[in-house]
Amino acid sequence: MTQSISLVPLNDASSSLARQAFAIYEVSFPVAERDPLENLVELIEHSGQEFADGETVFRFWLGVAEGEVLALSAYTYHRRRRLGFLWYMATLRTARSQGIGSWMFARTLEMLRQEDQELPIGLCWEVERPSAFTDLQERQLAERRIRFYQRNGSLLFPEIDLLTPALEDGLPDVSYHLMFYPLENQAAVTPQRIRSLIDVILLDSYGVEPDSIYYQRAVATLSPSQAAGSE
Repeated sequence: MTQSISLVPLNDASSSLARQAFAIYEVSFPVAERDPLENLVELIEHSGQEFADGETVFRFWLGVAEGEVLALSAYTYHRRRRLGFLWYMATLRTARSQGIGSWMFARTLEMLRQEDQELPIGLCWEVERPSAFTDLQERQLAERRIRFYQRNGSLLFPEIDLLTPALEDGLPDVSYHLMFYPLENQAAVTPQRIRSLIDVILLDSYGVEPDSIYYQRAVATLSPSQAAGSE
């Protein structure tokens, strides 16, 4: 199945591919975890262009077969930190359990590797905490999502208390686990590296202040040596 899929950049938010991608996006993520569609449209229209800071770039990728979008991923690359932040990754429901999700994740990592002359350190993201759900089905879905990433070589840091602010007024804050896929060949992720992951997610991507409850809460779950400083 995956042999017939092509990786396609999404730069036109008014295209038929974009409409299919938005449909997958809206059914794959709960409202509290979705950026407003108008914000996503603006990002797509400027995909591949540097942000105002001159060091961050947004990418939106699609897995397409015969004109049908089967999977999507979106990330930002933060050049100063040499880290990617995975905004979203999702697969068309009718195309799940066919290896397409793993294919899309691998292709996304391939694209990240090409973002800079110096190899990026890796890709980080937040993933729902299964313990946050009272509904058994939702809890099992969150557990399967974590296992998917772990099967594909990703690391989970369950000790990090990652609370993110509401994406829109009237929506709740969301509690996540921290995950990371290292691109560098190293035996272990250093304490300073974990601090950098928190920084790129909360400070750079969600735009919280260092003295905010969100950042202070995450840092408080680091060991004393981890909390001492970032890279």
